[in-house]
Amino acid sequence: MEICKTCLNNFKLIGTPHGQFSVTGDIYLSTAWALFEFDDSFQQLIHHLKYSRRRKPIGVVLDHYKSQILDQLPVDEIDLVISVPLHPRKFRERGYNQVDDMSNWLAGRLHVELGNHLVKRKKYTSTQTKLNAEERMENVRAAFGVTDESAVRGKHVLLVDDVLTTGATSNALAEILKQSGAAKIDLITLSTPQFGNA
Repeated sequence: MEICKTCLNNFKLIGTPHGQFSVTGDIYLSTAWALFEFDDSFQQLIHHLKYSRRRKPIGVVLDHYKSQILDQLPVDEIDLVISVPLHPRKFRERGYNQVDDMSNWLAGRLHVELGNHLVKRKKYTSTQTKLNAEERMENVRAAFGVTDESAVRGKHVLLVDDVLTTGATSNALAEILKQSGAAKIDLITLSTPQFGNA
């Protein structure tokens, strides 16, 4: 999958962060950024990223919008960049974690440590796609673990995922990071289906 220049220029960058999530209870994420509007063209791009092993276009998109993306982030405050991990079984099925390229890109541009090895997914979960907010929360309860608490203690962590829907998955990981001593957890995703109600 190649991205034509016109399509690349037509992706709609969202310039403001999220402040509210559909999950109930405590919220462990401070700020969330969904970078692009979830229109048909961007939805197709994410589908290819997740299921077609076509990962290169994401780097092209991120490079094209580099300055606008970095302008949104507290670049001097972030200590660690961490992908939301896949369960080992799902990783074997897919062959890769679709957001690792984005977390690598961000860690490199922010000049901070990549901490993907510091978290793990302990529980194999079914897809969140057809679940409501409450079901999503239950699905990811106790799904994550931290492999080295000393490495996250006191750190400002930027979590990376592909799509922000209810925030249940990232908030569950953020809770475990908070319990392990992380000072602050933010989230960045490529897109969201419902800007303002994620």
